[in-house]
Amino acid sequence: MCEPAQGVEGGKQTSRELTGSLFGRPRAEVDAALPDRESAVCPICRVDPHPFALDFQGFSLARCPTCRLELHSPRPTLEQMATAVYGAHYHRADEANADARHRRQYGRQCDRLEWLQPGGRRLLDVGCGAGAFLRFGRERGWDVEGTDYVVTSWARDSGARVWEGELPAIEFGGARFDVVRFNHVLEHTRDPLTELRAARSVLAPGGVLLIGVPNLAGASLRAKSWQSRLGLKGKRWRHYAALHHLWFFTPATLSRLVETAGFEVLHWETPVLALSRGLRLTYHRLVEWLRTGGILDLYARER
Repeated sequence: MCEPAQGVEGGKQTSRELTGSLFGRPRAEVDAALPDRESAVCPICRVDPHPFALDFQGFSLARCPTCRLELHSPRPTLEQMATAVYGAHYHRADEANADARHRRQYGRQCDRLEWLQPGGRRLLDVGCGAGAFLRFGRERGWDVEGTDYVVTSWARDSGARVWEGELPAIEFGGARFDVVRFNHVLEHTRDPLTELRAARSVLAPGGVLLIGVPNLAGASLRAKSWQSRLGLKGKRWRHYAALHHLWFFTPATLSRLVETAGFEVLHWETPVLALSRGLRLTYHRLVEWLRTGGILDLYARER
């Protein structure tokens, strides 16, 4: 998902009155727009997490004492986030078509999916946003459909069929998909285990699950976490983006979540998508080989 543009100036606002992004705003504005908080438990272990930090906007970061999954708890309610965070300014018109960087990302994912699932082309894109992948997938020859908590007009105009709401609550009328894709979406959901179980229920036999999330174990994010712990960052823990991210995954914790939902991990990687030449290209290939990139793409199939 894309971070929305900056908006109105300071002052007390409710979530109905907010007209721009809260990311980076003073804590008082965040508290005014998102006054309610709810506690979350680890979806894998079903235990209460232990808090370990407050970010620069006052959001609480916590960690499961058993499996080490990190999460945002207590957190704003999804109902308030729907207006204060995921409102009209969250997506932009220029996100309706994939730019060069995203075309490389989407192409890489499709290459892997077509290798893992050569006989099926029906794909459900959960959290379809402004519809860039819906358009790209249709160009690529996939039968693409989408869902989102708040469906944008750009997604509706993509030509793909779309549903509004949380995946577990949507009735697909018995439809089954060869691929269910969560690309930078799972970290935003109310309960990622429930989402994955819902995805399993609509996958066709032999279908493939694709999850893309920020990689908390990536070299860059690890360095920023140490800077935050040591007080060397002006906006501590900003890289967690806890305003709209509720869950923070490493390869180990994401794999354990996927397996708990009834899947077997087929492949995972940390792709580097930026254009580069010479030494930078060599560095990017090394990062990919070491699996220390900032993006984590995981592919799985039902056990």
